[in-house]
Amino acid sequence: MVQVVFSPKWFWGKDIFIDSIALLVLLCIAIFATKYYRIKKSRNYLYLALSFYLIALSFFSKILINFTIYFQVLHTQMIGSIEYTQVILKSSEILAVSGLFFYRLFTLLGLFVLYSIYEKQSKANIILMIYFIIVSIFFSKEEYYIFYLTGFILLGIISNRYYQNYRKNKESTSGMLAASFSVIALSQIFFMFVNFTKHFYVVGEAIQLIGYIGLLAAFVTVLKHGREKNKNRYHR
Repeated sequence: MVQVVFSPKWFWGKDIFIDSIALLVLLCIAIFATKYYRIKKSRNYLYLALSFYLIALSFFSKILINFTIYFQVLHTQMIGSIEYTQVILKSSEILAVSGLFFYRLFTLLGLFVLYSIYEKQSKANIILMIYFIIVSIFFSKEEYYIFYLTGFILLGIISNRYYQNYRKNKESTSGMLAASFSVIALSQIFFMFVNFTKHFYVVGEAIQLIGYIGLLAAFVTVLKHGREKNKNRYHR
């Protein structure tokens, strides 16, 4: 069966809970960006919303895969029928392969869209990058770390871009975004080495959650700052 479940058995369910929190954070940010796009009509907010919706979809795919596999494995252990177990595992493999493909596709596409906000892309470069993403996903079937390495590179570039913005404008939100994406990038390193020990998966999940909570804090700060500016304008 394709390697999908990297979690140690004692962590089953806990990773779904952690990923569910990340999913809610991503949806909150996407909805926030959508509202700002409707107000300001800026394409950057549209792309920001699209990127976070795509990454949210990737987490939804991952949660669905893990929930189904965990449930089916535990269920077959209780039933104990060899024939029934074979049918269930075969259906799980079909779900795992398709779900894993969409998880990786939506993740990398979301990161690429986010990267493209700050680095303008030509049509040729967009086609080339989509080709590169799809190829890296197919190679990840056997060498799963390629997916995490690609994610790490994209996250590293995005982190650096926010850091450069922070150096220019000295705004705390830019620094928070740079730090949050750096933490998420760090989590990818631990995911790359889960074959050595599944405990790296647990560490990666925890670090990734910290990164997404940092992102939420950054966007809440932006929202609060925007409301204060509007309030000051109203009182003038």
